[in-house]
Amino acid sequence: MGLEHLLEALERDANAQIEQLLAQARAEADRLTAAGSEALQRRRDNAHALGERSRDQEVAHAVALARRGARRSVLEARERLLERVFVAARSALPGAAAGAAYRAALPAALAGALAAIGNEPAVIRCTQALVADVDRLRPVDRASVVVDPANGSGFRLTTVDGMVEVDDTLEARLERQRPILARLVLGQLELEA
Repeated sequence: MGLEHLLEALERDANAQIEQLLAQARAEADRLTAAGSEALQRRRDNAHALGERSRDQEVAHAVALARRGARRSVLEARERLLERVFVAARSALPGAAAGAAYRAALPAALAGALAAIGNEPAVIRCTQALVADVDRLRPVDRASVVVDPANGSGFRLTTVDGMVEVDDTLEARLERQRPILARLVLGQLELEA
């Protein structure tokens, strides 16, 4: 009976070792399965996060492009508006040059232009409508008057040698004041909006 007990004991030990090895193998398999699942989930999360970042970047880029396009549209609309305002203002300049206020300011404007060139002989170009006033105000000894229908509203004074020109037409004054006037017009628009 000793051999039988020995065989039974060996079989029990072998079965116990087998159960232990199976339990360890199952535990290892469960651990590997869990680790694999975790790694797979991390990869999915990373891929999802990359996709989200990519989409976020695409959305941010699209928003930036849309904002830039909207700003461009607003600036172009403002520029068109300003151009219409200045076209209307330019069309009113001949009437302004014929008005009493311009005629009253003409002596000071002509004196300032003549002072700008010193004692140089000069030619004053103006339209037929201003010839009588300019001729009356000019210094006869150093300035002559020439009718120039294309001159614009006001006068241009040029030294005889052509080196210096004082453009005192209302069109030139308007262009010199354009940046200031544009800000005023746009500011008025903002107040009315």
